[in-house]
Amino acid sequence: MKTSKIKNGLVVMAFILSVLPVWGHSDWGFTKDFGNVRVTYWCGFSNHEERYKSHIIAQLVEILSKELDCKQPIYLDFKHSYVEDIVPEYKLWYKRGESGDTLVFHVHEKTYDAVKALQLIEYGIKNKASVVKNQRDTVIETRYWGSQTHTSLSRAEINKILRRNVSPLVNKVLANKIYRPKNESDKIVEGFTYYFQNNKYHLCYEWQEGYGAVQLELDNIYQFQALVYYDGVLSSRLGVVFDTDSTFYVITRNGYVEEKAAKYFLSKRHVIKNVADIFQPYVLKELGKSEVFIGVEQPFSGTRKNLLYRVKDDYLVQDLDALVDKESKKE
Repeated sequence: MKTSKIKNGLVVMAFILSVLPVWGHSDWGFTKDFGNVRVTYWCGFSNHEERYKSHIIAQLVEILSKELDCKQPIYLDFKHSYVEDIVPEYKLWYKRGESGDTLVFHVHEKTYDAVKALQLIEYGIKNKASVVKNQRDTVIETRYWGSQTHTSLSRAEINKILRRNVSPLVNKVLANKIYRPKNESDKIVEGFTYYFQNNKYHLCYEWQEGYGAVQLELDNIYQFQALVYYDGVLSSRLGVVFDTDSTFYVITRNGYVEEKAAKYFLSKRHVIKNVADIFQPYVLKELGKSEVFIGVEQPFSGTRKNLLYRVKDDYLVQDLDALVDKESKKE
């Protein structure tokens, strides 16, 4: 590749240390209410897309509870297994209280499954007496927190529920269009977003007067971010969406025009090579309206890598550090 092809990207090396995170780890939780549904998302990193999926699922559960005329509290407890792709752990039980009973749903997995969550919640609402009768306390030895007592239907009973055909009611609920929740700190008023419908993620552009046509449909979103070329810009024209922990698309929209005159560009599906044990979200920065810096920092595996994507020729520099080292030796 000629030097001229990457000269604009070389400037990123000056600020790499300022944008890559310093490693420190402590899980924390985010809690939000949707009608009679309360959801808590436990995570180690706030910008994994599972945070937003938990809120999407909570809104679907609220719709389901209304369909079943259920007014009792429902508590959803989402724990994110961001380090390991474990066998999903589901729990379902009723918590008795002086002011009434609460249906509790717990899941611990890497990629949340809206269909399975709705199946279990539907069963819990329709079969309260059976759940209360069959739920049991079980002592579990955990890796980090010692012995813990968990209440739930047994794993065998939960697996039996999940093997059933998805009900017409759950399919009806899934047909609702739920847009990605806004990040409380996000000041962007126009930019790429997505909605979840029929167990698919639909990428589109949000502008002041509504939403544009769907530009991409995916089975899963691992990480998503609408980017601006400097803080303070309220309109984004570029978005990055990872559908796995090592594959992504870039999508752009031309300037400040009405939707009918808008032109979109969707990249090919790029693969980040030579990465393993990815669990920390990527650092994503837009550079000069035409390039995207992608930073990889994985403390457990020791992986550290910087990449550069250029929009105009849909090209990904897999190892920006090696390229800059090569250029510096020429001087």
